Amino acid sequence: MATNVQTSKEDFIDTLIKLGGVVSFLTTVVSFVLQVGGWLDDPETLRVVSGVAFALYAGSTFWFAFKARHVTATWRWSSLAVLYVATMFYFTWVGTWLIAPVTKPIIIDDMTGISVWNYAQLPGSSVAIRGVTDKETYAMQIDYMVAKDGWVGIYREISSGALAGTKAIGFSFKGNGAPNTLELKLFRKPDASGRSAIFGTLWNQATNTADWKYVEVPYSQFVCWRDTGCLPGELIEPGDIWKIDIAISNKVNDTPGRGTVFIGPILTIP
Repeated sequence: MATNVQTSKEDFIDTLIKLGGVVSFLTTVVSFVLQVGGWLDDPETLRVVSGVAFALYAGSTFWFAFKARHVTATWRWSSLAVLYVATMFYFTWVGTWLIAPVTKPIIIDDMTGISVWNYAQLPGSSVAIRGVTDKETYAMQIDYMVAKDGWVGIYREISSGALAGTKAIGFSFKGNGAPNTLELKLFRKPDASGRSAIFGTLWNQATNTADWKYVEVPYSQFVCWRDTGCLPGELIEPGDIWKIDIAISNKVNDTPGRGTVFIGPILTIP
């Protein structure tokens, strides 16, 4: 009788351990999925996290296969087979780190000073800019008021060929107040007639956010502004960009009014 009680107690404890392991594994997977977007912004962090996660997974699998009580041969070899396949995929991915080193964004404007920026507005709208910092990063604060169908914009020139060899441009922003459209425009070097073709992208009703947002746009997604000197469907050559423009505009379904937008450092992706 005492032996049966002891066996039942051991089985109960073993079941709790198994259950705890499963819950821990599922929690790790869910946490990884939820956080992977943020980790992707820092590949070095992703490498460390993925290595730790794989080590935990491998350790849990070996414990399950060889230490857990009452595991059938089918479950044991199935778990080891899955680990074998996962290991091949993981180390194939690890191998690509040696072939394709992690590239870091290039800072075009760290927003430590805003004297290089100018601003403009459509009559009836207004804009004011100033530099701010939260002790971790610098940003430009844009206080605006846009009338219906109005717009305000800030722009700066960059050195010739500054974006050559890069594939995308990005920045972080946050804002509050009347939700309006945020636009990013790139200007091509003026042609012989002095016209500077404009390529742009936009985010509707994006100026009212709860927190910082990061946007990264490949140059292939910039659309030619008709009648500015480029053709519909034409792609911009990064090395030809000489001016960057960020605008806040009132478009369909936007709300005219006042607001504030903060623009963080502008980066390019090699």
